[in-house]
Amino acid sequence: MMDQRHAELLAFFDVAIDKIRAHASYGPKLADAAKEQRELILNFHTHGPGQGYCTSICVLEGGVPLIGLPGELTELVHLRAIARTLEECDPFMEAFADKLVERYALKHRPITWVDGNARPA
Repeated sequence: MMDQRHAELLAFFDVAIDKIRAHASYGPKLADAAKEQRELILNFHTHGPGQGYCTSICVLEGGVPLIGLPGELTELVHLRAIARTLEECDPFMEAFADKLVERYALKHRPITWVDGNARPA
């Protein structure tokens, strides 16, 4: 059952990536970040109670790790209404990361944040 669900999610995110690539703004931003092999962050987030969950593909900008400045999330892509509940985060973002690695030949697997915050390791 889980393998079938993962396969369905992979197919869903394949279509989502096709739409991203066709988007005038999102497509080039994601393509450039992938070409530069930037670390991508999948920010699984909600816009308020009862709103469901969206996903942004982001990068960190302006960080200076040597002095402890983490940087800020810069959104490259925003996908609305990806999931209904927080519990869907892991399977959905695992499938999305799988497809991004495959479709963009990423050397680093995207990491998942929730509501703009890094998840505890």
